[in-house]
Amino acid sequence: MDLSFPPGYPPLQPGPLARFLPPLEEGSIARVLEDYGKPDDLILDPFGASPRLAVEAGRSGRAVLVATNNPVTRFVLQHTVQPFTQAELQAALARLAAAPKDDSRLEPFLLDLYRTECVRCGALVIAESFIWEREAEGPSHKVYVCDRCNYAGEGPATKADWERARILSRRGLQHAIALEQVAPAGDPDRRHAEVALSVYPGRALYALITLVNKLEQLVFEPRLKAAAQALMLSAFDSVNSLWGYPEGRSRPRQLIASQRYREDNVWRALERAVRTWALDDPGVQGTIWPEDGLPSPGVVAIFPGPVRELVPTLTDDRARFLLTVLPRPNQAYWTLSALWSAWLWGKTATAPIKGALRRRRYDWAWHAGALRTVLAGLAPLLDPEATVMAFLPEAEPGFIAAALAGFDGAGFRLEGRALRLDDRQAFLTWSLAGDSRIPPALTGEVQQRMASAAIGALLARGEPTQYPLLHAASWCELARERQLAHLWQSEESHILSAVGDILEATLVDREIFDRLGRFVEPESGLYWLTDPSDANQPLADRVEEIVLETLRQGESFTLVEVDDQVCQTLSGLLTPDRRLVHACLISYAQEDPQEGVWRLRSEDDPERRAVDCQEIRHLLAEMGQRLGFTVQDKDRLAWLDEQGRQVYVFVISETAVLGAALEVGEAASLTFVLPGGRAALVAEKARRDPRLRQWLQNRVGVVKFRHVRRLAVEIGLSRENLGTRLAIDPPAHHDPQLPLL
Repeated sequence: MDLSFPPGYPPLQPGPLARFLPPLEEGSIARVLEDYGKPDDLILDPFGASPRLAVEAGRSGRAVLVATNNPVTRFVLQHTVQPFTQAELQAALARLAAAPKDDSRLEPFLLDLYRTECVRCGALVIAESFIWEREAEGPSHKVYVCDRCNYAGEGPATKADWERARILSRRGLQHAIALEQVAPAGDPDRRHAEVALSVYPGRALYALITLVNKLEQLVFEPRLKAAAQALMLSAFDSVNSLWGYPEGRSRPRQLIASQRYREDNVWRALERAVRTWALDDPGVQGTIWPEDGLPSPGVVAIFPGPVRELVPTLTDDRARFLLTVLPRPNQAYWTLSALWSAWLWGKTATAPIKGALRRRRYDWAWHAGALRTVLAGLAPLLDPEATVMAFLPEAEPGFIAAALAGFDGAGFRLEGRALRLDDRQAFLTWSLAGDSRIPPALTGEVQQRMASAAIGALLARGEPTQYPLLHAASWCELARERQLAHLWQSEESHILSAVGDILEATLVDREIFDRLGRFVEPESGLYWLTDPSDANQPLADRVEEIVLETLRQGESFTLVEVDDQVCQTLSGLLTPDRRLVHACLISYAQEDPQEGVWRLRSEDDPERRAVDCQEIRHLLAEMGQRLGFTVQDKDRLAWLDEQGRQVYVFVISETAVLGAALEVGEAASLTFVLPGGRAALVAEKARRDPRLRQWLQNRVGVVKFRHVRRLAVEIGLSRENLGTRLAIDPPAHHDPQLPLL
């Protein structure tokens, strides 16, 4: 059931509308297709939420069929598969710039809407953006560059800026046109369209509708017109009030203006959009289904509609591979998509998603039901032995629960999982369940299964764990047993809350689970076991060992290669977060920024470290004898007093594997002696594990090699001051020489 998580890397080109589309890592799809399926498989993506999935699958040589109902997402997908050239985009921008407008050209007309004065020299300048407080009647600040005095930055808005904004905020012809194109008079959705329009400052809406009207008047070649539409689509997104300031890019879910937002210059937004849409050619062909027939290898066929309408177009051809990125509910994106589609392509294009204007909230229960409905209709499209896989970027408990409940309720059995929940990523696989009959479990049995899954996850990881992982472990257990399908029949829309209540009742059992810290909500803090005697070695220690072993097996590695090795070794619920992998890598290796690879540090060569460890052992033995202790040199170096009692026990190690510090009994007497390069890694492990953090705070738990060398030649060292002298160089301290002076 446990799978290796397929790691990727942040994309060099996030692409258009990236803040609304799933943040799928580049290379993840290609990595999956190396291990699953066959080259001649037809891959079906029923949700079409991620253009990157289609591109990577097509680049792998597979035939890909994508259904996408949202016209905006479909447009992005089409022009990610077959991107515009920079020349095409610049030509489209130039045509717009040169379009006549009020005895001038469109470019200076739009720029003049953002005219202001430099607060330093008074020169007329064009603002890049204005900053607004959500409830204010005018902007509070402006961002601009002054060519006269060379000032570039932010300045306070003036009364003149307020007056210009006020004039353009009045509802006029442009506002009426914007509303009419979406919902004409008498349309029941008109008031909902009004609400959607309210996220645009008046000046921005005036400029956008001016652009839309001009685009309709101009004669373009089809390709250049599409390029102009692409630029305008990015401008639609750039100039609304969902952009917070100064926090920069965000991923809004609700159509609510940020408390403090920026109003971008519309023409500048068009200019920036050229870089956004000038994507590298992926070398993939695109086509429309079903007019051009079943796609051949390396071709991405796009079905312009929901997957339920795709089913009748396929007769004897069945997909053997369903690979998708599950969409996450986003009221803001779907509502804006309805606006944007109407402005660019008219009411007909908007009709399939116009209902999004009415929906104000998408909760997880709704999402589970929607997934169940869509997935239940997929059986005719799938081969009975089809592989079914889904990525869940931005995975959180509600999203995972909705996905598992939706698939199980639609007749799919969970087969595999890889959960990287610290990074909010999940990778799940299913199979068609067929006519399997599994008797429903009673509530008590469900709770017992969830408790057993949570306990198993904690024992396997060997360290305190956050709620999302225990939640996922418990839900996966029910999905594996097909119990969620039975719960659909009894609970219907309340399935998520019903199972959530059972899990909450499970985790509050203090005879089994130990809650670390004082937290009220079950989703907060860390969970551990009251009896951890059967727990595995802490996960953080295992990650460190794997990273070190990997580095010593070759000359150089990329971060993704090391990460992939860790994920292959620690699969399923054990998949560690990338921050921990990176901390281990930094502890042992150096990055070559030019080549983008990591190499083991020379001082961490195994032979050299063995010599270092032997030197430190020898110094500690001499130091103990000099201080009058009896030195016992076995696996661990012990200093004994006159009664034969262990006063200090030293573990000399080249690694920061500190699991022994958490063992009951001898932990209080242990002192780990490590290379100084492990300090940051020890700090990272302590951040993750409050048990280790408390152990480090209560005593001298870690001493660095270099500190031992200094103490070995310190003349004033004695039994009486030894504890103090050892403690002056904690793991997080960077310069132990200062206290010694």
